[in-house]
Amino acid sequence: MKSFVRILFLFLLFPSVIPAQIEVTWGVPQKQPRKSPMVSMLGEDGSFVYMRRAEYSLFGNRNPILERYKLSDLSLDYSKSVPMKGPNDIDLSFESIYFMNGNLILFASHYDREKDINILYAEILDEHATTKKQFAEVARISATQKSNPGSFYTGMSNDSTQILLVVNPPYDKYANETFTLQLVDKDLNTKWKKEIIPPYKDEFFALDNFIVAGNGDVYMIATVSKDKSVMSRQERRLEPTYYHTVLMYEHATNDLKEYKVTLDPKFISDIKMTINEKGDIICAGFYSNKSSNSIIGSFYLKIDKQSKAITNQGTKDFPMDFLSQFMSSKKASKGKELYDYILKHLVLRDDGGAVLVAEQYYEILEQSYDPTTHMYTYNYYYYYNDIIVVSIDPSGEIAWAKKIPKYQISRNDGGYYSSFAFAVSGDKMYFMFNDNSKNLKSQNQEVQKYRYMNNPKKSTAILVTMDSNGNQDRQAMFNNRDLKIILRPKLFMQINEHRMILYGEMRSNFKLADVKM
Repeated sequence: MKSFVRILFLFLLFPSVIPAQIEVTWGVPQKQPRKSPMVSMLGEDGSFVYMRRAEYSLFGNRNPILERYKLSDLSLDYSKSVPMKGPNDIDLSFESIYFMNGNLILFASHYDREKDINILYAEILDEHATTKKQFAEVARISATQKSNPGSFYTGMSNDSTQILLVVNPPYDKYANETFTLQLVDKDLNTKWKKEIIPPYKDEFFALDNFIVAGNGDVYMIATVSKDKSVMSRQERRLEPTYYHTVLMYEHATNDLKEYKVTLDPKFISDIKMTINEKGDIICAGFYSNKSSNSIIGSFYLKIDKQSKAITNQGTKDFPMDFLSQFMSSKKASKGKELYDYILKHLVLRDDGGAVLVAEQYYEILEQSYDPTTHMYTYNYYYYYNDIIVVSIDPSGEIAWAKKIPKYQISRNDGGYYSSFAFAVSGDKMYFMFNDNSKNLKSQNQEVQKYRYMNNPKKSTAILVTMDSNGNQDRQAMFNNRDLKIILRPKLFMQINEHRMILYGEMRSNFKLADVKM
């Protein structure tokens, strides 16, 4: 029998916010396999949701485990381990997997020591995780050293009909940067292949991200390091030693355009890219006046698809009232910046602007020495703290900036129950995370009153709802100990505008949740 929790939120603190409600339906508890954590949600087909577990052993990551769950009641339909064996029974290393057109497409690689080549293989599985097309080669790299074999990157087009392979040869700091784009269809047939040669040395160029449009056009963003040998000591100290560049490749015309994104002498701390329905490129992110790991404002850039010209751009420092939520007004007025914020989401506004969602994240390594045993002990502490949300007008002006207080700390677990799940529905944004239960009572008090969430078992799952004006409301979704489940916020999938899937586990049990927005 399914457990059912209906949550109704009436926004009394912000009457301008339209009353909203969400429904959270948890499936039945299910047994958690040992040493096989759930690692990703792959997709859904209207009746089932497809997920992947990683199987670990003393020999490292082994076969991926594919699972299918019924959307009707969130129960397990099947769980199958997929052997990582290629032609002639060679051992393969898992690379990536996608749910596309009702099939599961699995990529894996193998380095052939005798032939000095790194080969990418792909296999097609049907909706039952049964092999339809066995592992076959789709790309290869000449590589004389296994320690420097080159790399394969894969990504699905935004309409989920094609997959782009980025084939990157072995690193050579003295050679020119070069990589190959290869677009394959649902049957793994190559539609086109193009070698890209940016005008940079390999040591100065790093491809950060790429987007594939439905028509096959490819949008890429990269970091380009400046040659420090020709920069003065003062320039290296006061100016950015890098900049970002956007590459747009149109396969129909074989045209490659490049756009440098630089705010010198400001430092671009973080940047994300997306494309709108017209194919225009939207870049937005944060900048600093001091370094690459702090932020003091946001920037916005739009590149028109048709004219290939930059049509909108702007920068804006954070408002003083926003910075004062993190520090004293005196420090804010002196230009003190915010540190260690990672840009997680870029959401397009209806008017062409953008909303940036970032989270403070950092790690601390603690080392201790035992003089009796002469042994060192190492502990890693993971901090996932405040969320910030910045809404930017198409001109680059900041419409509003808001802080969502959150303090999470864990040790030696990679932040397993930390961070947040995120969804957008209509003019609402939803943030879901584990929090110290006592913080619900102090949400309108000083920031210093907030307590760390350092015990997930005793935490409360929180929902923060934010409207298009930045108004927010904070409410409890459920108590983890009472529900006997701990929300794993990093593991979620938004199915459509009004529905998402969450995942939670505790001890040897786990559950899926169906969230209606």
